[in-house]
Amino acid sequence: MKIVQEEEHSNGAPTLEGTGIRVVDIAVAYEHSGYDPDEITQLYPDLSLSDVHTALAYYYEHIDELRTTLKERTS
Repeated sequence: MKIVQEEEHSNGAPTLEGTGIRVVDIAVAYEHSGYDPDEITQLYPDLSLSDVHTALAYYYEHIDELRTTLKERTS
C-alpha cells in the first residue's frame, strides 16, 4: 500500500491509499499511546503490519512537517 495526499480525502493529509487512515493517526498511536505495530493492526484491522511500517516510515521521513500539522490540529 502506498501513501497518498488528495484534497478530497482527509483534507489532503497523507493517508494510506484506499483506507482514509491518516499517517499521523498511526504515528500518534505508536509514539504517544505506546502501541506497537502489531497492536496498531488490531486498532485498524484493514491494515497489514507492512502498511503500518509504511506509514511510520513516511512519518519519520516527513517528521517536521507532520509534527507541525499535529500541533496545529491540537491547538
